Amino acid sequence: MMNRIDSMPRPATGQVATGARLGLLLIKPSHYDEDGYVIQWRRSFIPAHVLAVVEGIFQDAAGRAAPGVASIETRAINEASSVVRPAKLIAWLRGFDRAAVMMIGVQSSQFPRALDLSRDFVAAGFPVVIGGFHISGSMSMVPGWEPAFTGAAEAGVTLYAGELECGVDALVADLVAGTIRPLYNHLKSTADMGLSPQATLGTSATDGTLNGTAGMDVGRGCPFQCSFCTIINVHGRTMRNRDPSSIEAYLRDCAARGIHNLMVTDDNFARSPIWREVTEIMARLQRELGIEWDAMIQVDTLATRMKGFVEACKAAGVKRVFIGMESVRPDNLKAASKGQNKVHQMRDMIMAWKEAGIMIYAGVIIGFPADTPERIAEDIRTFQTDIPIDVIEIFALTPLPGSEDHQRLVAAGVDMDLDLNRYDTVHVVTDHPRMTRDAWTRLYWQSWEMFYTTAHMKTLIGRAILYKLPLGELRTSLLGFVGAVRYERVHPVDGGLFRIRNRLSRRRGHRVVPALPHALIRAVEITVVQSRFLMLLARILRCEAAVRWDLLRGRRAPYLCAQTPAPARAAPDLAAAAE
Repeated sequence: MMNRIDSMPRPATGQVATGARLGLLLIKPSHYDEDGYVIQWRRSFIPAHVLAVVEGIFQDAAGRAAPGVASIETRAINEASSVVRPAKLIAWLRGFDRAAVMMIGVQSSQFPRALDLSRDFVAAGFPVVIGGFHISGSMSMVPGWEPAFTGAAEAGVTLYAGELECGVDALVADLVAGTIRPLYNHLKSTADMGLSPQATLGTSATDGTLNGTAGMDVGRGCPFQCSFCTIINVHGRTMRNRDPSSIEAYLRDCAARGIHNLMVTDDNFARSPIWREVTEIMARLQRELGIEWDAMIQVDTLATRMKGFVEACKAAGVKRVFIGMESVRPDNLKAASKGQNKVHQMRDMIMAWKEAGIMIYAGVIIGFPADTPERIAEDIRTFQTDIPIDVIEIFALTPLPGSEDHQRLVAAGVDMDLDLNRYDTVHVVTDHPRMTRDAWTRLYWQSWEMFYTTAHMKTLIGRAILYKLPLGELRTSLLGFVGAVRYERVHPVDGGLFRIRNRLSRRRGHRVVPALPHALIRAVEITVVQSRFLMLLARILRCEAAVRWDLLRGRRAPYLCAQTPAPARAAPDLAAAAE
């Protein structure tokens, strides 16, 4: 997507603008799979909202007419759904007086890929700036941990720490002047979200996403202190929110463009000081414009205890909610500093959402110090029956740079994997007191299989029908989540529709396969994987048909959460997992 932003009025006939035309290539990098291929898709599940946010910030900066700048033109690429072709992009950059590349929203697992992408652009003479949670979190919590920035100096890139709004003017001025610095550190400042520019809604906001989903951020920050979280150590624990009028304008723009699927990217929407205003705006726009939002939010486990919150979300068009439950064990929650999660309240919380017709996605972490294969098997059964969530998202406990967990391990000198590409919450990167790394890895993948049995998928579909949950969303999630884990071996957050494996984007150190053999290999892989996806879809549809037949015969009991029996499944191979 390209967007021209003029920072001064167009000159009258005969006049010449004295400022420079600045071209900015914005890339949200992906990361590598086990074979060194970039993880990317024809359609990704998750929108790269950070692209739209950064474009909005540069548009605002251009409007302030920075000295020496005539215009800013941006081009945004989400690598999760687009192949980056450096030669073509370098040709585009050469069309400006000044140009630069920005790797934005870079997480720890994406840092190696960001460095690899940077090398071609630096070699062509263009400055590259890398920013995101990895840079900001590492500098905030472990500035002396060398593996966090290994390769940056060699690649000749600039690092940016902190929120972009706080330093965008200085960055633009230095880019135009050709005096780019190796480091910009704005961690001591936070943006006034009430004055921050709103995200843009060009094609970068929705291009390449399934169902044309757009992101929306109401604010930043989270008041809680989870030890595995990086957000609180970058955005802080004070809740900062946008102006409601700005949010309404953004939503009206979404509606005008036919965008109704929204993913609210706030870490905790329930703690936003303006949640009432936002839900009222969304509900009012539905009535006024004759539309229906399909929104997903992220909240904490205590949100249902806030008077009127669930009802307001339902009226606003919230169809799905993500909750970081992490565990059903008090000792695990204590280890994660997750005191706000009360196990004895979890069932009532889940049922409050379910009875409102809102589907529950729950994040669960595998690898707390007290975890064992036997305990995890019990926990998965609890999530199937006693705390009946709809969709589970499983993460391996990962000491992400920028988190308290990581800071503590660095201080203690604990051995951790030095390949940042593995810090993706799927790979095990440090030791566990009760399991080997291999055993922990096997248990991680087994946990997905324990939850998503055919019998339990049937139960989930039955619940969705009885509780009037969005059945189409559940079908898509079952297909996408189970397929991503089982057939592509990636986390569903990194998943999508129709995998791309570009042979020329392979990680350094891996052989580039010649074109013809690569095409033949991919033809076989695509045929096999898509056949498996079709068989999985057929299984899901058979489950739904069986549920509807049960309901026609009056067999509701298996799908009522209060009476749901434990689904039949093969016992997990716990002995093998514990080796």
